[in-house]
Amino acid sequence: MGSPTDTGWFTDGAALSSYLMDTRASDTRMVSSVADAVALIDGWRSGAATGPWNGLNRTAVADRLAQIVADPRLVRQGNLNLCGPASLVCMWAARDPHSFASLGTTLFDYGSAYLGSLLLQPSAELLQADSSTFSGSTYGADWMVLGAIRNSTNVFWQGSWRGDPAQELAGLTRPEELAEWLTAVGIYAVVLNEANWVTPAGIPHATGLEFAEGRDIALLLHVNLINAARHVPLDQSFLLNQFPNHYVVALNSPTLAVGDDPGGTYVDGDVLLSLWTWGEVGGHLSLAVPQAEFVANYYGAVVADLA
Repeated sequence: MGSPTDTGWFTDGAALSSYLMDTRASDTRMVSSVADAVALIDGWRSGAATGPWNGLNRTAVADRLAQIVADPRLVRQGNLNLCGPASLVCMWAARDPHSFASLGTTLFDYGSAYLGSLLLQPSAELLQADSSTFSGSTYGADWMVLGAIRNSTNVFWQGSWRGDPAQELAGLTRPEELAEWLTAVGIYAVVLNEANWVTPAGIPHATGLEFAEGRDIALLLHVNLINAARHVPLDQSFLLNQFPNHYVVALNSPTLAVGDDPGGTYVDGDVLLSLWTWGEVGGHLSLAVPQAEFVANYYGAVVADLA
């Protein structure tokens, strides 16, 4: 889905520290280890299979998969409108890096793989597409994994995602899909879809989101929420302006600012957000969003708790 500019807003890294701690970073619950994931990738790296993907290189894919299992916040959708699959990978690979590595290596070798209980079987059109033509600011391995997730579950009215960033509608992820993917991976005991494409969810819903050990939260919003916080032009494009168009991963519970910041970073009542979105240095973005823009552009969350 759509994405804001990657230029940072806050210049004082400590300005929001009392509100915007990265709670998710301190949660170390996992169902597999990074060491086992790296061992799987290293063993696979020396294989001879070229795989059915046009233009993908085995060594480059192995290198990139190793980077992502070491730090899932490195996953990049680039300009591909795939923030739904990217948010899934950011959350899931951090909990189960071995399964993510298995998915990526199997997908490269055979052109299909299981995302838990869900068979990813990309179309021949996607397999034959030249990833270097469409990948833009992302990597071949990211393009392969994110594209396979999107291509395998499109509904008829969206059309089939072919890897082309111009396919805005085909790249969209419905919140029920993200919930289904999180359920399919098999590590979450409870997945709640509290998001929708039509009705903003409101500030009480956002500030009511609480972190607990083993909990992952993806927020659904319109990119104008981020743009308003950064004081950059709002997205007025016809298609993207009709629906929420961006998923981010919450890193802390949204909070209301109390009082004005003497440095001018936020004002009383701003909604303070700590989140992951692709393209951010370090994978961590801190925002102070005026209430009116937050209310207009926040559409709820998908919440998943480990078994």
